[in-house]
Amino acid sequence: MIVKVKLDKLIKNGKQGKVGKISVKENDPIKIGEKILQVESVKGNTVIKSKINGLIKKIVVTEGATIKVGDSIAEIEKD
Repeated sequence: MIVKVKLDKLIKNGKQGKVGKISVKENDPIKIGEKILQVESVKGNTVIKSKINGLIKKIVVTEGATIKVGDSIAEIEKD
């Protein structure tokens, strides 16, 4: 089953940010709590971590891209 990872929230109720370092690549295994990427905003940085175990199937964003709360970040094939 493919699960879409979305930007749920940013620090201090920010609405958008810039994708910082992406810590995973497509086809990488990932476990609960592992870092997917970091989002930088004027209010601070937010680390996005996996909520499931699985395999990164697709990275939807690129480093430096502007994203908003609710945007898709990645797709994970759940174990």
